[in-house]
Amino acid sequence: MAKKNQVKTKALYKKLNKLLDASPTIELSSRKCWVIFSDLHMGDGGATDDFKRNSKLFEKVLGEHYLKEKSTLILNGDIEELQRFPIKKIVTQWKSIYDLFNAFNAEGNLFKTIGNHDLELQLMKELPFDFKHYDSLKLNFRDNHLFIFHGHQASKKYQEHNDLIGFTLKYFANPLGIKSYSVSHSSRKQYKIEKSVYGFSAFNKIVSIIGHTHRPLFESLHKVDRLKYKIEQLCRDFIEAKEAEKDLIRAEIKSQKKELKKYYRQNKDHSFQSYVYNTLFHIPCVFNSGCVVGKRGMTCLEIEDGKIRLVHWFDKKTSKKYLKQGSYQPEQLGDSDCYRMVINEESLDYVFTRIKFLS
Repeated sequence: MAKKNQVKTKALYKKLNKLLDASPTIELSSRKCWVIFSDLHMGDGGATDDFKRNSKLFEKVLGEHYLKEKSTLILNGDIEELQRFPIKKIVTQWKSIYDLFNAFNAEGNLFKTIGNHDLELQLMKELPFDFKHYDSLKLNFRDNHLFIFHGHQASKKYQEHNDLIGFTLKYFANPLGIKSYSVSHSSRKQYKIEKSVYGFSAFNKIVSIIGHTHRPLFESLHKVDRLKYKIEQLCRDFIEAKEAEKDLIRAEIKSQKKELKKYYRQNKDHSFQSYVYNTLFHIPCVFNSGCVVGKRGMTCLEIEDGKIRLVHWFDKKTSKKYLKQGSYQPEQLGDSDCYRMVINEESLDYVFTRIKFLS
């Protein structure tokens, strides 16, 4: 069994290496700010369109923040939900969104990769937009590489069954009004894909940035592990803190504990949640931008001035609690109801130093 798994892993790494080698290389230092979104799953605006929930939030954030800031936009797969809806209906329904994409593209600030839910774009002879599509991208940062791909490529089984999944969604789930079930609903599948990408990235001493699982990752850590690390650090800070600071740290620890307990109450399957992915050291080589179709807003990754950060965007209706939560500092977008909250931020120099010495 172990030998069989080794053969499969070797074959997968070979496939990912081929994808990495074929990726166009872009100098990261040549642009001011990069923002990476994935998994919009844009549909026809109906009841089974997952994008509809956060469409207004996404449009406002894209138009009033990132476009105004002249950011470079990377759409990392599953932008259109072509397993359920025809492309013409999607483009017609979300014309205002495509107008924004066009505005980024006109400035040379748009890159769009293919995911498993919009693979059909590669087969279309004519597209209703002028965007170029990539299988993957490679950003160069001081001779270090950030490998950007959707993530389904790390699951051979998922790719093999992609057509069947699309058929089921389009002809059975849609008529019944059933929303899509994907890898994002399975902790086991999420972990398996993350582990594959982690192993490949650590071996090649690169950073991989994916989507696909809908689960945000920062430095190879998902939410529960970030909270544990945060609580541990706060306890260390408390020991050396001045008396005037201790009450604030105490309140912060309480808030983080509450959030962690809530996570465990809502997520019963913890058997596949290991931040080290069975390796000796924690290597910060995998990042995931999360998704735009989250119940409490949307997440993305930003790269700017040699730093990478995980950002949560939300509005008052869906996430009022964050405005009062002491552990984060939300920033209001103008006078709108939209807020930007940095969850984590780290220097790319530090990230690549850890990868270099610990891989």
